[in-house]
Amino acid sequence: MTYQGFAAYWPTASGTGAFGERMNSLPKFVVTTTLGSLEWNATALEGDVGAAVRALKQQDGQNLLVYGSGTLVQTLLRLGLVDELRLMVYPLVLGSGKRLFADGDRLALNLTSSRDLGSGVLLLTYGPVAGS
Repeated sequence: MTYQGFAAYWPTASGTGAFGERMNSLPKFVVTTTLGSLEWNATALEGDVGAAVRALKQQDGQNLLVYGSGTLVQTLLRLGLVDELRLMVYPLVLGSGKRLFADGDRLALNLTSSRDLGSGVLLLTYGPVAGS
């Protein structure tokens, strides 16, 4: 779902400057069981997602970044494949909806940085505590 929205928007978005250029030029890896062919410099990751992400992490190059998939983030956290977790916290309580952290194993996190983005929004960066 995230890939489809991004792939429809970014290639033709105007006024996005260097950020838009970077979004369009970087390779993308899409975890999917339903999409056939992918465009926009994207490669499908099918089958064992953990093994695929482990292999990508061993390659030289840029960091891997997950946009928009709480389910994928939960899987990567459970498999110990997340080195850094960035959460944007908004001053709004919804009271319902999807949870980022589902029931399951406990994961200890260490706050490595925080940044006030204005209007009460915080960017919090965490790393997993070794051995947790």
